[in-house]
Amino acid sequence: MTSVKPLRLLTLTLTLTLTLLSNVSALSAETLESSNPFLPPGYGEKKPEAPAPVVQTNGPISREVEFRGVVKLNGVYQFSVFNKSEQKSYWLYDNQAEGGISVRGYDADSRTLTVNMDGRSERLTLMSASDAPLPVISSVSNANANQPVLPPGLQNITNNNNNDDNRRRVIPRRRVILPRK
Repeated sequence: MTSVKPLRLLTLTLTLTLTLLSNVSALSAETLESSNPFLPPGYGEKKPEAPAPVVQTNGPISREVEFRGVVKLNGVYQFSVFNKSEQKSYWLYDNQAEGGISVRGYDADSRTLTVNMDGRSERLTLMSASDAPLPVISSVSNANANQPVLPPGLQNITNNNNNDDNRRRVIPRRRVILPRK
C-alpha cells in the first residue's frame, strides 16, 4: 500500500502541472500575438464580408448604346460610348454631350457610367473583354496551307533541287597553271 500512494501522488502532480502549463502557454500565445511588432495592424481581426453585388437590369438605352472603354489621363476621365443604331463611336469627357448622348457620374468601383439619351437616364456597365480570338480571313487556299509560299525567283531554284539529275551533277575541276619562276 505504501508504493501505491507515491505513484498516485506523482500522477496527480504531473496532471496538475501539465494543466497549468497548457493554460500558461495559451495565455502567452495571445499576448505574443497582440504585442508582436512584425504583424500588420488589424491582424487576426475578422473582416466584415462584402455584400453581394446588385445585378442591374438593362433598360432601353443599353439596347442602343454600349459603354466600351474608359481612360484616365492627368486625372481626367474620358469614356468610349458606341451608338449601335448609328454604328458610330464617341469619346466623351465627363458631363459632355455629343450625338444626342451625354455622360456623367462614372463609378470606378462598379465600372458604371450614367448615360442620358433622349431625356432618359440609365447606368451602363463597362463591357468586358473576351478571350476569343478574332477570325482571320486569308487568301491562301487550304491545299497550299501546308506548303510555304516562296517568291517567284526562289520557286525555280527549289524545284530544280528536287530533281535527281541535279544532285548527281559533278562540278568539273579547274586547272590552275602557276607561272614559272
